Amino acid sequence: MKKVSDDKFIGIWELKGRSMLDGIKVSIERTENGGFVGKVLNINSNKYVNLFLEPGDVLVSNIKRSSNFQFRLTEKKIGAGLFSTYGLDTSKEFKLEFIDDDTIGLASGTSDPLKSTVFYKRIK
Repeated sequence: MKKVSDDKFIGIWELKGRSMLDGIKVSIERTENGGFVGKVLNINSNKYVNLFLEPGDVLVSNIKRSSNFQFRLTEKKIGAGLFSTYGLDTSKEFKLEFIDDDTIGLASGTSDPLKSTVFYKRIK
């Protein structure tokens, strides 16, 4: 497989495939140090999302390359502030691949990101 440009991450994405997070819009931008950060633009109507997340919060804290076409994405958990109080994990790491230019498949464990039902869909 040929190398996928990491510039493809830049844009506005909508989260799909997880009922609590469906419809949240995130803007992914390059940081000054060359990494990526995804900030929330719009939230959905889920009561926990409304309680723990607001526009401007960082949802995607890191994206790093793991091969020519695969990446790792670190996503902040909803309620991370509460979880950290009790010593629990505040983020989750996913494997990801571009399914097409406007769709990123996410997977955890040994799952295949290209067959995932959890994805980010580019809207702009």
